[in-house]
Amino acid sequence: MTPSGDPPPADGQASPSQVSISLLTDADIAVVQLTPTGKIVATTNAFADQTGYSRAALQDRSLTALLTHVPDALESILDDETASEPSATPSAPPTPATELDTNTLVLPIQTATGETVRFEAQLEYTPTEAGANVLTGVLTRLPDAERESESEPGGDVTHSNRSPDDEPFAFVERPADTVEGEKTAPAKAFVALADALSDGIIVLDSDSEIQYANPAVKRILGYPPEELVGGSKLSIIPERLRENHLQALERYLETGERNIDWEYVELPGHHADGHEVPLGISLNDFFFGEQRYFVGLFRDISPRKEAEQALREREQQLKQYKEYTDEILNAIDDVFYVLDTDGSLQRWNQRLREVTGYTDDEIESMHAAEFFSGSDRDAITDAVVSGFETGHARVEADVVTKSGTQIPYEFVATTLEDPDGHPVLTGIGRDMTTQREQRRKLEASNERLEQFAYAASHDLQEPLRMVTSYLQLIDQRYSDQLDEDGEEFIAYAVDGAERMREMIDGLLEYSRVDTRGEPLEPVDLEGVLDDVLDDLQLTIEESGAELTVDPLPRVAGDQHQLRQVFQNLVTNAIAYSGEGAPVVHISAERVSAVAGDEGGNGDGTGDGGEKMWRLAVADEGVGIEPGETDRIFQVFQRLHESTGDGTGLGLALTRRIVERHGGQIWVESEPGEGSTFFLTLPAVSESSGDGDGDGDENEDRDDRRH
Repeated sequence: MTPSGDPPPADGQASPSQVSISLLTDADIAVVQLTPTGKIVATTNAFADQTGYSRAALQDRSLTALLTHVPDALESILDDETASEPSATPSAPPTPATELDTNTLVLPIQTATGETVRFEAQLEYTPTEAGANVLTGVLTRLPDAERESESEPGGDVTHSNRSPDDEPFAFVERPADTVEGEKTAPAKAFVALADALSDGIIVLDSDSEIQYANPAVKRILGYPPEELVGGSKLSIIPERLRENHLQALERYLETGERNIDWEYVELPGHHADGHEVPLGISLNDFFFGEQRYFVGLFRDISPRKEAEQALREREQQLKQYKEYTDEILNAIDDVFYVLDTDGSLQRWNQRLREVTGYTDDEIESMHAAEFFSGSDRDAITDAVVSGFETGHARVEADVVTKSGTQIPYEFVATTLEDPDGHPVLTGIGRDMTTQREQRRKLEASNERLEQFAYAASHDLQEPLRMVTSYLQLIDQRYSDQLDEDGEEFIAYAVDGAERMREMIDGLLEYSRVDTRGEPLEPVDLEGVLDDVLDDLQLTIEESGAELTVDPLPRVAGDQHQLRQVFQNLVTNAIAYSGEGAPVVHISAERVSAVAGDEGGNGDGTGDGGEKMWRLAVADEGVGIEPGETDRIFQVFQRLHESTGDGTGLGLALTRRIVERHGGQIWVESEPGEGSTFFLTLPAVSESSGDGDGDGDENEDRDDRRH
């Protein structure tokens, strides 16, 4: 047996399978026959010419050896060893062991010159005379951009030729090939091959009369082959192209001039129901005796055309969307930018041009730091590096315009991935001129307010002490002359004066948080809380409060002010415990600060990646109405007017102290479910030389109970 499964040739004659291939040689159709394992047993001249190898060099060579990449679909076909098993009945059509998908199979073939050429291939199992199966494939070379540009409708359409199966290829038989009017094995083999192909084949003469069409024509164009044979090819050409076809055919027969690429062209065919079908077509002509014939091999490329159209529509949508987003970005007053990892600008809006005075061409060649000078340039460079490392960046710096003007800006950015998967830093820059002026005015106003508050409280202290002293003196000297109501009135007056003094002292302390505070230094919150609990020991014992404390970190802070914070929060938790004994739990968690997010989200991202501690003071008390959670931090606002003796300054003072430390404070609560006060404080920086600030030193501390 030959590799293809045919009987060995006798008297030097080619096997039937090889003869069937040879019948297509003059038609310049690229066809290859393979064993089920992928070995080439026969090829046409067209395949050899298009790959640059001789047919002898291709014989017995593995098809996969020619490929730069073996598609998975081809591997699955070639792995099917059962396809080589002979049919039970040799005369019956073979039953393929593998159902091949008729969609395009793309084969990247490396030619003899080293060039990689892509072919569309349709592989089908066809029988040999011995009943074995071989893989027969028709290959169409995929067009490059230049070849596609020549495929405009209106050209020569002599490529649309196909023929029916009624008298299949009678003209290709030589007298020696017929016996008593019957076709010999080679002709039968060719017909079996052509009939098995999923690509359409049409052969016509120089008068455009169809001589042969294979069964695939009906599947592609809807015409039964027997209806086409003997008829004009014009029936399968759209009416708008028929005149062009006739003119092109006449010109070719007279001059040999071709106005389209016969190797591959894309043109529409006319379907039997009237609609047009996009076709990928390969053409050639050959002579049989003195008669010229044309052969066309074509396939329905509707799926690819639909995919290409969908791609074009998608590209148009993306273009429109980009224009839309550009309009949005250009409409905002802020500077928008996208930076590469090296700090160069990848994208920006027109606001950057307006602010800096530079053109797009100039901006394209600039590094982000070039818009700044001095220490601001270093700050921007550091922010870019930090942004890519931590995912977020925030920095204030003065933009230096092309004319030399300096404009204060705040830049906020976050890291994303571009469509290629590369990290970029994108964000906005906001003109801070107005805010900086407002800040200056606010600082001046606060300074004047502090001076006023100090003066007012100082001036009020003396008359208030006098009122208190005289009331107490009256109580001492005339107590025997006062009835019960009189003594009660004096007690109320003294108590009111004392509360007034506490409020004045609290207001004075509130006004001095920023100006009279100590520099922020490493503070051990364990020690701070110990001092607070010692001060509140009597209150804790009288209330029966149960306090549990997780290990607490070291933070950067003002020890005296932080003591006030914890004293206020613990006192409130005990005071508003409700009817039962107070239960209070204090804990800490490492987070990163996030601007605009209360105390950070704990995901390690934030405002420049600053390390923070989030502390929580939780109780099981009476809780707070949701609408009151902001009001309680205002000056002279109390949690519950009917409970406790507070001045309404404790939480306001606490918030101001926390904000002075660069943190935030907020509460989460439901009535009757208790409250949890959260606050963020800066971790001790690694450069402080007094601990690494990671809180590792707290892991060995035991949970404490009071």
